[in-house]
Amino acid sequence: MKKIVLIIVSGLLLLACKRDENQVLDKETFPFMKVGNQWNYLMVTEEGEAEVSYKIVDKTEKDYFKVLLSFPDSEFPVIDHFWFADQTTFSMVTAWPDNDIKFTMLKKDSKVNDSWEYFVPAPLDPEDDALSGVIIFKVLAINATVTAAGKTYSDVYKIRETASSHSNYYADYFISLSSGIVKMEGMGYMRIGEEEDDIVYFPLEWRLKSKNF
Repeated sequence: MKKIVLIIVSGLLLLACKRDENQVLDKETFPFMKVGNQWNYLMVTEEGEAEVSYKIVDKTEKDYFKVLLSFPDSEFPVIDHFWFADQTTFSMVTAWPDNDIKFTMLKKDSKVNDSWEYFVPAPLDPEDDALSGVIIFKVLAINATVTAAGKTYSDVYKIRETASSHSNYYADYFISLSSGIVKMEGMGYMRIGEEEDDIVYFPLEWRLKSKNF
């Protein structure tokens, strides 16, 4: 489970006020991006379950948000991420603060089959399993309905991430406009064998357990 968690973290880089979840928000396109908001997930794999938590702790003047990724009840250290959200675009894959590169995951008024494509050079270390090559985020569904943590969300976009470096890998993010990522499911990967020279894929799911807003 330890190795799986580390690979998932490097590969995925993974998210109130009382509002109607069906309402399309113009002023705050992504209102879930607020300092203090926290999501708690249960990560489920063939080897078992682990708790995962994201918390937004700061915001820069350029609409980047510092997010802490933690693994409660484990020895893994807290990991810093930087997400991005403005009036039109949401991304949880960025290179901030080193530079302002970001991979769009969702845009305001996105439609089914909209997609955003990026190229990531292969790692110099041949044993580095980070996703590379052509990375694509594609809208598979809009206004989808998902039940998570005892609540039903009907303002959900289903976004699929793929990478040409790992043909069987994918991650489907279910993003509620009001509440952020309420579910993720897909196919993870890890190295096996004495020399760790074979990559295997396995079903992976993140289930929202609770959030604090």
